[in-house]
Amino acid sequence: MLMFYSEERWNNWINQVRESKFKFDPSAEGLGREGIVFLDMEEDVILAICKITGKLQRKYITKEDAAANLENMKQMVLSPVEPMEPDKDEMIESVQRALVAVFGAAEFFVAGDFDAKADPTKLIIEAFKAEEAEDMDKTFELVSKAGALVLAGKSFDSEKALEKVAPESLVAEGIDGLDSIAAVLAGGIDYTDEADDEE
Repeated sequence: MLMFYSEERWNNWINQVRESKFKFDPSAEGLGREGIVFLDMEEDVILAICKITGKLQRKYITKEDAAANLENMKQMVLSPVEPMEPDKDEMIESVQRALVAVFGAAEFFVAGDFDAKADPTKLIIEAFKAEEAEDMDKTFELVSKAGALVLAGKSFDSEKALEKVAPESLVAEGIDGLDSIAAVLAGGIDYTDEADDEE
């Protein structure tokens, strides 16, 4: 079975974070130069996930291989990371929370468990209502199904979704993950190239 991600690749990102001088700077716009590593590590994981779902879509791999690869990646990427410094720890946890939604999206996509005609933005708004009602299972399911639609190529208006969602909510972090999926797919992926796959 082809592997699309390795523990070594994830640990390399963790080491880059460890060696960075990242600190939250209220005066800086966004995360600042040192914070780019968190965006890059998230995008790298999402790229591997999009390769798995894209190759499944094109029948280059089986549903079983796709599911097994996702499970292996999830175990690596979502495992607790040894604490470093509070600001770095908080950012790694934020990346992991965003990736929970991406893995959920990929799992629903692989299982074919979503309505291809649904609107991802409407599902996200429903997910936030579920979060407000403290129905976290439904929240996760709706965010994941919205993500599966994005993986399938449906357009997603994250700004419109964020207008309806509290910024500190779990759904808002899920939107971050879905937005990253859309950005990675928009950048184009070569599904025939095996060079990035870890043997």
